[in-house]
Amino acid sequence: MFNEDKLDSIITEYKKQFIQSQWPKEKFKWEAVKCFQDNWDINADDFIEMLKKSLAKTENLLSSKNNFPKDTIINLSKLYPNEVRKMFIELFDENKNIYERISIFKENAKSLLNDPSHNHYQDESVISTYLWLKYPDKYYIY
Repeated sequence: MFNEDKLDSIITEYKKQFIQSQWPKEKFKWEAVKCFQDNWDINADDFIEMLKKSLAKTENLLSSKNNFPKDTIINLSKLYPNEVRKMFIELFDENKNIYERISIFKENAKSLLNDPSHNHYQDESVISTYLWLKYPDKYYIY
């Protein structure tokens, strides 16, 4: 027989422990989503500034030691704002195949960089973060 009271007490204890131990370590992720959602406007007149504001709270989600995808995409947007805007439009188009969208985003970043000796840092992990920021109920970071 299923004991609903026991399940309720387990869930209550889990939530209490989560808030005490996990939430302080994880809340920055949801603050990043909120910041992105509050600032993202693909049609913004100043695309570069909008992109900077949208990604402002991504902290270590989009940068780590010797890996600078946020800085790179912002710098590319300074040089090629319309092209980077189009990259995000295509990436966020849920009517297209996810694998194609990711591949196209990477290829476009590579072509805009114009220097094979430099890294554009727009890999699957970074792109999944962009997708998660836009659609947190559908995608997750890995």
